[in-house]
Amino acid sequence: MKVLIAAKSEGWDAMVSDRFGRAPGFSVYNTETNKLEWHSNTENLKAEHGVGIQAAQIAASHQAELVITGGNFGPKASEVLQKTGAKLVDYAGDITVKAAIEKFVK
Repeated sequence: MKVLIAAKSEGWDAMVSDRFGRAPGFSVYNTETNKLEWHSNTENLKAEHGVGIQAAQIAASHQAELVITGGNFGPKASEVLQKTGAKLVDYAGDITVKAAIEKFVK
């Protein structure tokens, strides 16, 4: 299973971002290989519109089955992600990428 997490920076100890479309990047965790990959979201940080949809398309391109953010996905991103069949988790509060994965993958 692949899990995509909106993150403030790269690595296991990075904090989950409270913004999905404008997150600095995405950590993609593969439960089968136990590997974490970083994907920058620099292009979306500069965009004026459509960042939620673009971020959702990034999640879809990685075939994420679970998508985690620290806040709200937004209506357009939610719609795109739900069409892919991904489970969406809004986690309010400070949590690391590692803790978020451990909490929701179990």
